[in-house]
Amino acid sequence: MYPVEIIFSESTEDALTAKMTAMREWLDHRRFEPASFRHTFTASGLLFEVYFKVQVEAEAFAIEFGGRSITAGPEAAID
Repeated sequence: MYPVEIIFSESTEDALTAKMTAMREWLDHRRFEPASFRHTFTASGLLFEVYFKVQVEAEAFAIEFGGRSITAGPEAAID
């Protein structure tokens, strides 16, 4: 798996909804299919971890949404 971490500092529901919609549309347009995703609330905002099976898709997603590729732990072995 190739995980990408993105932090949203937006605090309003509308801003988060708009960002998530933009991500979904971007993925759909490119026919990229994330394997899974998780979210966690942190002091910095909302942390999303999106897991891809294809490295080039993960890299493109990270670039587009200001994220970063992260090293996957054992829990990232999602089939």
